[in-house]
Amino acid sequence: MHWITRPGWPGNLLALVAGTLTTLSLAPFDIWPLALLSVALLYLGLRETAAKQAAQRGWCYGSGLFASGVSWVYVSIHDFGAASPALAGLLTLGFVAGLALFFALLGWLWVRLLRNRHSALGDALAFAALWLALDALRGWILTGFPWLYIGYSQLDGPLAGLAPLGGVWLLSFAVALSATLLAAIPRLLADKARLAAAVVLLLSPWLAGLALKDHAWTTSKG
Repeated sequence: MHWITRPGWPGNLLALVAGTLTTLSLAPFDIWPLALLSVALLYLGLRETAAKQAAQRGWCYGSGLFASGVSWVYVSIHDFGAASPALAGLLTLGFVAGLALFFALLGWLWVRLLRNRHSALGDALAFAALWLALDALRGWILTGFPWLYIGYSQLDGPLAGLAPLGGVWLLSFAVALSATLLAAIPRLLADKARLAAAVVLLLSPWLAGLALKDHAWTTSKG
């Protein structure tokens, strides 16, 4: 498993596959645990890379995510835009490659500015916060493309109860944080206090989500 964290094409290929797992966690497949696995694999894949390599790996992840998740763009361009198959395919590839740059930026910024080899908890929080920030940027820049957020994997999952409190943003942050904490736990086994803190932080959103899942946030009047 050491090759997952090291630079090189095997890790880049795994990042590409990890991106497709997010698509499978969303409707109509709804295999929500794959969202956790997807983010955890990317996090591990960036642990030992330099900033340039992290950008490449992030781009591979984004390419896998969008290539598998926005196939409807090709249909729109070809079927409704009357473009030739070659042109529609080329435009779709360009669209996917451009969107994947958000994950290239995620990898570069995290490694360059935020990665902390000495604090697994700090690492997890920073990675999840950066993930959320770039999701927000993607949903805003150039009118935005708010598709394929990992939080949507939880619409019927255990975290769904948190949706009324923070929408897809809170769900995405909870998924990203949980995934990175799961991946970081092996680094915490020697430090019982930090391990306990990580477990509490990991379980809290899931227990809260389950507790609030059937809560009635509105009441009828009249």
